[in-house]
Amino acid sequence: MRVLILFGGRSAERDVSCVSAAAIVRHLGRHQPLLVRIEPSGRWRFQRDPQAFAHHPKPAAFRFDRTPARLEGVPDPALVVGGGHGPASRRLRFDVVFPALHGPLGEDGTMQGLLEIAGVPYVGCDVLGSSVSMDKAITKRLAREAGLPVLPCAVLDRPADASRVRGLRYPVFVKPARLGSSVGVYKVRGPAGLPAAVRKAFRFDTTVIVEQGVDAREIECAVLGATQAPRASVVGEIRPKAEFYSYEAKYLDPDGAELLVPAALPAGQSERVRTLAVRAFRALGCYGMARVDFLLDRRSGKLWFNEANTIPGFTAISMYPKLWGASGLGFTRLIDRLLSLAVARHRRRESLRITRDMK
Repeated sequence: MRVLILFGGRSAERDVSCVSAAAIVRHLGRHQPLLVRIEPSGRWRFQRDPQAFAHHPKPAAFRFDRTPARLEGVPDPALVVGGGHGPASRRLRFDVVFPALHGPLGEDGTMQGLLEIAGVPYVGCDVLGSSVSMDKAITKRLAREAGLPVLPCAVLDRPADASRVRGLRYPVFVKPARLGSSVGVYKVRGPAGLPAAVRKAFRFDTTVIVEQGVDAREIECAVLGATQAPRASVVGEIRPKAEFYSYEAKYLDPDGAELLVPAALPAGQSERVRTLAVRAFRALGCYGMARVDFLLDRRSGKLWFNEANTIPGFTAISMYPKLWGASGLGFTRLIDRLLSLAVARHRRRESLRITRDMK
């Protein structure tokens, strides 16, 4: 298939997206890539040499092409490359879109809505699954409704609300509600530090979560498949060298964390993680892929659901492909499976009636 890979984007996670897109191109196997970088301004730029980008030692620092591109939708979807509408432009048809976009305006349902309107198949969760999983406040509400164990938290709509946070034991974690990769996350040890951390987090989002801290191991499980019958991978663990798994530990420091695949857990506990991961995937309406994260209390042994990432990292050190690799599904086969799921969902939706005639 010809795969349109979208990367970059308008969120603070655009550099991570570049690294994910490069890894996807390297492991695309028999499929052909079309590569489009979305600039921070929102402009789409066609990249003429996907392989040079994919093998660059620092993909985010690659010298990107500036060729304009735009998406044309139904009835004849295509990527239009070049300026204008005449001979200066050309139409490139594709079979499926892989949005390798992390964070707002890529992972939160907005890009998925654009692709739905355009009438093209795409990898990953749909509008609903993407949007509710991106919003940590909504995620936690739905998780509680599904019977998943969720840590106590407060949801703030403005910085001044920090003064009303009550009933949480310190330390607490302050997080933007709709961001990932630990961007804008702060650990606060006492009430005096809370207002400043909340103000900083509000630089990234209009809603902020203050969550109960816990001395915990960071446990992750990858889920793959349709909403009705997803599969869970083996369970992994992240051991950050710093106090928590920060953006720097994830992407900037090669020794920032130790990734243990599989995690050193009793068989019964691993199975419970896998069961809860599938339950979370279904409760949030996910499709295709998600990495579901948990916190395992070191003292009590209690397992807490943390969040679901609907476009997890696809870098060489990312847990999602590593977990499936340890489960017997290599990187190239994993991408192939995700593309197949995208096409299957699109065909199913295309077969649905859109008229009142039910005969």
